Amino acid sequence: MFRDSKLRTILKTISWRFTATATTVTLVYLFTGQIQTAIEVGLLEMVAKMVIYYLHERGWEKLKFGKEEIPAYVVWITGMPYAGKTTLGDMLAATLEKDKRKIQRLDSHTVRALFPETGYSRDDVNRHIKRVGHLASILEKNGIIVFASFVSPYKESRQFVRQLCRNYVEVHLESDAQFARQFDRDGFFEKIDKGEIRHVPGVDAPYERCDDTELWFDMRKHTLQEVHDGVLEYIRKRYN
Repeated sequence: MFRDSKLRTILKTISWRFTATATTVTLVYLFTGQIQTAIEVGLLEMVAKMVIYYLHERGWEKLKFGKEEIPAYVVWITGMPYAGKTTLGDMLAATLEKDKRKIQRLDSHTVRALFPETGYSRDDVNRHIKRVGHLASILEKNGIIVFASFVSPYKESRQFVRQLCRNYVEVHLESDAQFARQFDRDGFFEKIDKGEIRHVPGVDAPYERCDDTELWFDMRKHTLQEVHDGVLEYIRKRYN
């Protein structure tokens, strides 16, 4: 959430007073026909009202009455690899940044670099998601909106993150291996076919769906833009 700095308030004051003073000088001159008197009156009015306006603005800024806090929240995007999680998270973050909101993106491709020793067993994945959940909840408590996109296939760790966050929205992108292959530009599914990668959720390992997922989209039936619009509508109704 943003507020005007003291410098911005001062610049707004000067801009507002310059326009108002020019109007005053013009009116006084039209009534008196004396340019010197018009300028003197305009200058006196400008100084007096600049001070009053500045004090008025800063005074209201300190008052809590009538202020509405816009809450932060965590949007957790989950689903099998190449379901569109990263792209959706980036799209949502870009949209909310236009509204001057504080945004943080957490994504499996970047966050895993913070925990390079993380493995891919069930226990390793759950520990990794829980660590990321702690990070997301800290950001949320500091007024930052978080868009997190992780496969996060296990109920246990997703429920753990839900309980950590005050405002949590889980978005599940449903897909299957055949559909997801068309978006693979990294040879991920080729490595699966060769047996180089195993135990991939949604491919040769289970993905555990939660019963309380807020939003669910079948990516075989919806475009990313449609999903983006649906998620955006939901969070704006709920938190804005």
